[in-house]
Amino acid sequence: MKGIYPVEIRFNDIDLAGHVHNSVYLAYFEQARMGYFNELIGADWDWRKQGLILARNEVDYLAPVYLKDSIMVSVHCDHIGTKSFTLSYTLYSIDSKGDQIIHTKGRSILVCMDYEIEETVNIFPEWKDVLHVL
Repeated sequence: MKGIYPVEIRFNDIDLAGHVHNSVYLAYFEQARMGYFNELIGADWDWRKQGLILARNEVDYLAPVYLKDSIMVSVHCDHIGTKSFTLSYTLYSIDSKGDQIIHTKGRSILVCMDYEIEETVNIFPEWKDVLHVL
């Protein structure tokens, strides 16, 4: 499953150089990731019982993003392991000609966690059926 999510650029996301500060992209990825999970498993999932540990983030900065840009983040799963899976992100805008401009790419490795027993666990059965590698 692939999802596409709009992201709102806030004034406080902008640094002295006039573009989005590098640290903010991870928040954009997180926002899109939560939209992806809501579509994937629904909004009623109890994250306090069964959740995720963010084990790794990678970000490749390709082009700056400015305050007035309208950006989207696409999210898809590109690897499924036993206890973990990898999500990939592409943050892009559409220019006045209708062409896609890729600003940033990223990846996150997420590990399934049962917070009631405080241990990592195999990917939740409810997720295994809907996480598809594209």
